[in-house]
Amino acid sequence: MRLFITLVFLISVVIVPQLALADPAKTIDELAAMYNTDKCGECHEDIHNEWKSSWHSKSIIDSRVIRVWRTFIVSGLDKKGIPRSMLKDICLPCHAPQTKDAAPEVSGAIADLVITAADDKDTAKREAALNELSKISVNCLICHNMKAVPGGGSQAKTIYGPKDPSAAAPHKEELGFETVKTDYLSQAKFCSECHHGCPPGMPSSLCPTLWTSYNEHYLTHGGTKTCQECHMQGKEYKAHKFPGIDEPEFAETGIDLVLNASATEFAYHLENKIVPAVLVNVKVKNVSGHGIPHG
Repeated sequence: MRLFITLVFLISVVIVPQLALADPAKTIDELAAMYNTDKCGECHEDIHNEWKSSWHSKSIIDSRVIRVWRTFIVSGLDKKGIPRSMLKDICLPCHAPQTKDAAPEVSGAIADLVITAADDKDTAKREAALNELSKISVNCLICHNMKAVPGGGSQAKTIYGPKDPSAAAPHKEELGFETVKTDYLSQAKFCSECHHGCPPGMPSSLCPTLWTSYNEHYLTHGGTKTCQECHMQGKEYKAHKFPGIDEPEFAETGIDLVLNASATEFAYHLENKIVPAVLVNVKVKNVSGHGIPHG
């Protein structure tokens, strides 16, 4: 558990305390309503549909997250007598950042649902827990509002984006939201808001995140692309599916593979015979912007 204690300490160092709202959400439903993005999908239908098929939309309910969190909760928090609501300070700032606007009991409820989703023998209860957890995730308002200003400080009822704000009049007319142009969402540094999480200056040898890998093993060797240039490729707009290593067609773009095979034979001494064989020479080169696999 020494690693667990160290992890908690490091995260407590880098997380900036958030000012509590006067009236924080008391339930997952209240929190989901505060960050509802259905209106976004009415005008940005294609983008919204892409997002719904992305891992960002499944930032809690992905089976890998559920399993890892289950272990962390049971073998870490519970074993050390630390309240499960600690998830609000450790895991949720990136997997469900909107929980900063929720009461501590919401984070505790999320942890309880994770255990149900992972361990309950009743299939219906597991599915119900996943359905409840799916109400919160990394959605439009997380990127285009909460995380859109470096170091925090985004304004309420404001949509931040890389395009000319004059083209987004409906934000004001229909939603009462201002629209602010920012280049930050197009910078690789923006992605480090969640795909990093280490104290400043910590090398990848001690904190192997996507961001440290990108900085030390890509940029320093002449790489020039941003995260968005690879993971948001689109024709008419920046795609919001954010493909990764789990999608074969996209993964192929990050690897140069050369395979040479030639027929040969070898002596199989156990049975005193010559056996046909294939000699294979494989050369693999990582041409992506970071270590593979990674996440």
